[in-house]
Amino acid sequence: MLDGKIVRRGFERAADGFDERDFLHREIRGRLLERLQALRIAPTALVDLGAGTGAALPELKARYPDAAILPVDLTPAMLAAGAAARDGICADAACLPLKDESVDLIFSNLMLHHCPDPPAVLAEARRILRRPGVLLFTALGPNSLLELGRAWATADRFSHIAPFADMHNVGDALVGAGFAEPVLDSQTLTITYRSFENLVEDLRNAGSANATGQRNRGLTGRGVADRLRAACLAQADADGHIPITIEVIFGIAWAGEPVAKRDPDGRIEIPVERIGRGRRD
Repeated sequence: MLDGKIVRRGFERAADGFDERDFLHREIRGRLLERLQALRIAPTALVDLGAGTGAALPELKARYPDAAILPVDLTPAMLAAGAAARDGICADAACLPLKDESVDLIFSNLMLHHCPDPPAVLAEARRILRRPGVLLFTALGPNSLLELGRAWATADRFSHIAPFADMHNVGDALVGAGFAEPVLDSQTLTITYRSFENLVEDLRNAGSANATGQRNRGLTGRGVADRLRAACLAQADADGHIPITIEVIFGIAWAGEPVAKRDPDGRIEIPVERIGRGRRD
């Protein structure tokens, strides 16, 4: 399980200047906002979950001028650094200070994979959504940062990159949380860096932090850093650029009737009459 305190610390360090420096969130946010065009929904209240600095707020307000829009983020420094400074709510996505069935739309960009307990986050999202409210989100998929993972494997024996859930697991978690027939797809991007230093700087600017349970609790020595650098450079293309793969999962799910519940042992129970119902992913 990820350490939520470490996740928050990474975004606290990145908050100042985040919007200007972090192009990945900006690029994926734009693609997610485009998908709102296909939704026939007129929300009276919506939540930008994991809003960061609130960079999505101008377009959300332009698209839904009559809706109350609530930006929510775990990190006060992120909320204070941009458009979310005035109306932002600092809260854990797994424990939201909002009433049951109080919003119609949840917009969430590149947040879910940072959460220590994604199923709990999805359960909270389902709790606050009215029927037929909708959750629209992105998250990193399992083919993300493969090159960096290979490089770290040659550098030391610690964990550095958390495992990312695949579409099937995300879809199952959505169904378990009570969402109706989630639809998921993925896109793969390749980002190239002219130098190892540019790669490291970009990761820091994106708020990346090693929050894995088996991380090195001490300082990274020069030898480890040198091995990491060499391993990244060994994967460079013919032009000397270091490629980094990013897989982005796009998801949409509607708030339907609850279809599953957990028993006292934490196992998921699905009513027999719902077994065999199809899921598009």
